[in-house]
Amino acid sequence: MKKVYFATLPNGYFGSAINSWNTLDVKRLAAPFLTHNYDVQYISITDIRHMEFKQNDILIYTSFEQEEVRAYLKDVLYFVKDQCLLAPSYEILLAHENKGFQEAVRKKKGIDHLSSEYLFDIDQLDIAFPYVFKTVGGSGSSGVELVKSESDLERIKKKQFGLNTKRKIKNIIRQYQLPKENYLLYRYYYKPFKRFITQNFIEDLTCDYRVLVIGERFYAMRRDVREGDFRASGSKKFNYHDVPAIVLDFAKEIFTKLENPYISMDLALKDNHVYLIEYQGTNFGSSALRKSEGYYIENNQEWCFVDETSHHEDTLGYGLFTFVEKKHV
Repeated sequence: MKKVYFATLPNGYFGSAINSWNTLDVKRLAAPFLTHNYDVQYISITDIRHMEFKQNDILIYTSFEQEEVRAYLKDVLYFVKDQCLLAPSYEILLAHENKGFQEAVRKKKGIDHLSSEYLFDIDQLDIAFPYVFKTVGGSGSSGVELVKSESDLERIKKKQFGLNTKRKIKNIIRQYQLPKENYLLYRYYYKPFKRFITQNFIEDLTCDYRVLVIGERFYAMRRDVREGDFRASGSKKFNYHDVPAIVLDFAKEIFTKLENPYISMDLALKDNHVYLIEYQGTNFGSSALRKSEGYYIENNQEWCFVDETSHHEDTLGYGLFTFVEKKHV
């Protein structure tokens, strides 16, 4: 009998529910496995490092918004990923709240041609305006800025990379104490670094698309751009019945490449080209599922809308079970 371990936080949390601080019902997630006679066990993520897993075991775990917990998971799962099937994958864990790693994945897997940079020193940036600046973490539109000029860039430098007063004073003192070459090394050593990405600005967009793929179901919605803004994320202006087939085709391509039970992605469509803006494969928002009246499926290379209300945990459980069954064929 195959074993499936569901690993929660020590307090039983498994994300992400309607409110990010609330927990999903883990036993409801596990229901498809119980129905098909899997040996289901519930553990804490802190139990993992004391366990030995077999090749046919499945470890389904939760990530978390706090960086220290994600760092802990990266440590304890590093060797486990080679012992058994992980869901989400280790690669998806690295991409959680990390747009920089997502850009590395984009390049490695040949996903679209949206030009981007991934850096930590703002003074290394040397690209033409306009572009979109993003800190690697943060959800919604937080940490996202449109950079159209030098003044925009200087504002970001001050906001995201500025020195505090104490460090400025120390730098001035050291400038007079040290030879020039040593001072430059000293100043660089204490320079504020912060990981960020840039992406080419896609002009004249009036909307983007949030597509949540779970198994063979595609929950999709159009998000209209806020008036006077370039961002659709956080606009709360949704439409669930106006998603072009080309967007769903591209979402399917990405889902196949990322190999995870579910993927939530933000996509942009311009001149019949679809671009991946960002994605998450764990602890993502679920409004595309919860608020939609149904989902899309592909049937004979045609996209059909299934008018059916979906329950959050039941649908995620379906996605997990479908993924595991395909991996263990």
